[in-house]
Amino acid sequence: MTEGGILLHAKHAFMPNTLGYCGPDDRGLILQHLEEATGGEDLASTLKGFEAAYPFLTLIARSTGRDPFDYAVPEAYWIGNDLLDSVPVPDFHEFSHKELTGRDPDEVKASFKAMGTAARPHHTLYVMSTYASLSVKGGQSLGNDDANRVAKTIDNCRISWGEVKKVGAKELEVEYRPLVLNDSGLMSLARPVVKKVKYNRDVTPFAGVKEGDRVSLHWDYACELLSSRQVANIRRYTQADIGAANLILSSRPRRT
Repeated sequence: MTEGGILLHAKHAFMPNTLGYCGPDDRGLILQHLEEATGGEDLASTLKGFEAAYPFLTLIARSTGRDPFDYAVPEAYWIGNDLLDSVPVPDFHEFSHKELTGRDPDEVKASFKAMGTAARPHHTLYVMSTYASLSVKGGQSLGNDDANRVAKTIDNCRISWGEVKKVGAKELEVEYRPLVLNDSGLMSLARPVVKKVKYNRDVTPFAGVKEGDRVSLHWDYACELLSSRQVANIRRYTQADIGAANLILSSRPRRT
């Protein structure tokens, strides 16, 4: 277990926890640790209570001989790195059947059949494949209004990245590429746009954030400053995730 790994995981889990989407009701504890830049057993214990995120860490960890909070493990899950390529697809498939709650076994089987070797235990693919499986189950593409709403939800829930264009006291203006759904319901990244996101100056290293920095984003919140390596990885795995999710969507029966 490493303090850096615990903090990286907490930074990306913080906003969905704050919004009440996942994890135990320990927002204050998580925030305190982030602002103090300290990990610890109490924070690790709280993070283990996240119903989907922590099981994914354990899958990556046991496939690569690491601790779930080794820095590279949460980095693989949230941002992406080559540990994802070390998780055998059959192991990921079995994990999705047995260790993820609320997943329909038939949907899991159909999704992995469609994705084949493109399946990776990456948070963004988890988000996209969940939508894709539901879409296939429904058997039809979405109308424009529904597509825009769903695309916005997927875009918020995935980990995206962008370049800081303006720094405010509590918000950053960030240029990034939003996710969109085309008329056939397939996913892609649109042209860059600028949006405002929240950030916390008291969380390291955001006291020194500046124009030109690249940041990871989750639910309109800037989680972490990214290195060039991390930007390359999140771009690579996000594009791979889109391709894998589109394989599921393309398996949807056509309406006649």
